[in-house]
Amino acid sequence: MPSVVLLQRDHEASPRLRALIDATETFWVCDEVHTVEHARRVMRHSTPDILVTDLRVQDGEVEPLLGELRQAVRAQGPHVLVTMVSHDDALLLEALRAGADGYWVHTKTHDALIDALEQLWRGESPISPTIARQLLSHFRKPGTPRYDTMTEALDPLVLTGVEQEILQWVAQGYLVDEIAQQWHASVHSVACGIRRVYHKLQFDQRASTLSLRAA
Repeated sequence: MPSVVLLQRDHEASPRLRALIDATETFWVCDEVHTVEHARRVMRHSTPDILVTDLRVQDGEVEPLLGELRQAVRAQGPHVLVTMVSHDDALLLEALRAGADGYWVHTKTHDALIDALEQLWRGESPISPTIARQLLSHFRKPGTPRYDTMTEALDPLVLTGVEQEILQWVAQGYLVDEIAQQWHASVHSVACGIRRVYHKLQFDQRASTLSLRAA
């Protein structure tokens, strides 16, 4: 059964989320913490399958922790689900850049939270039209050479043609299941394509940091 660590700012929200997750009989909450430092201590002893975290907790932003979890390319860290009070796409994009795999807004239903956890566990990720447009803009860098299909598939800093198409469709307002239906593909394959884009965004950030350090 996949384990979950809750890193939440609100002491009252954590027990409610824990009760919801534990009631599914699919996931179980192994720990509740309220600070980044406490989360670090928990991660040193064991790695949960999923980290459910606010963007900001009692001792500050969680982005540094997400960066640490994604620092080593070979490290098998937890899936990261970011919880948000409102759908602030600017904050969400930064969380995705730092290492989040998906998100859930507190104003959504509790069933949506469980759906988000199940989606992450399957290796899938959600996306909004605004995020899709921002990602398309990010990867359309001036002077970026065009690659053949094999080369672009191997380059972690370049979107494949399929990944670009997914973002373009989402940017136009299509849902993942609608894209899958139009492409005669599975919802899982389209949602996994979104996860690959997020990973490339995170790798791009790491590569930029390494370049700056080497300069």
